[in-house]
Amino acid sequence: MKIYTEIEIQASDKQVWNLLTDFASFPHWNLFIRQISGSLSEGAQLTVHFQPPGTDIMIFRPTVITIEPNRKLRWLGHFLIPGLFDGEHSFIIEPLGSDVYDGLRLRVRFIQQASFQGLLVPLLARRLNIDVRQGFEAMNQTLKTKAERIDATRTPRHHSSSLAS
Repeated sequence: MKIYTEIEIQASDKQVWNLLTDFASFPHWNLFIRQISGSLSEGAQLTVHFQPPGTDIMIFRPTVITIEPNRKLRWLGHFLIPGLFDGEHSFIIEPLGSDVYDGLRLRVRFIQQASFQGLLVPLLARRLNIDVRQGFEAMNQTLKTKAERIDATRTPRHHSSSLAS
């Protein structure tokens, strides 16, 4: 089972990455992933407290499998034992357009996705597709709002005009 969400953010790839990897600030703005602790390095184990809307906080201890600064963070976690309920979670930052200021891309697509496998997935599929998807979307929107607010104070904007229909 897969969950895929994306949102366009009018901020630099570096700004979005800095917010995404500033785990200490999560309790102040992230209503889905409430807290993360551990080292941000490949092979490290994190402790992730997340709370889909309308549910209690759940704790997972995934292993970081990919870090590409300003581009990608990916981890893999298991519930109890591998094969019972495995979840791979990815955050991807894709630069968009050619707007560049001081070496930074000023517009990105933020993708948050997860794939779940294991014996328990069929039993949890409906809840995952509703609760977790809502959590992803809420986090994406809050990240967008926060990144755009911060980025607007740091970089001048050179927008091309566009007319809305």
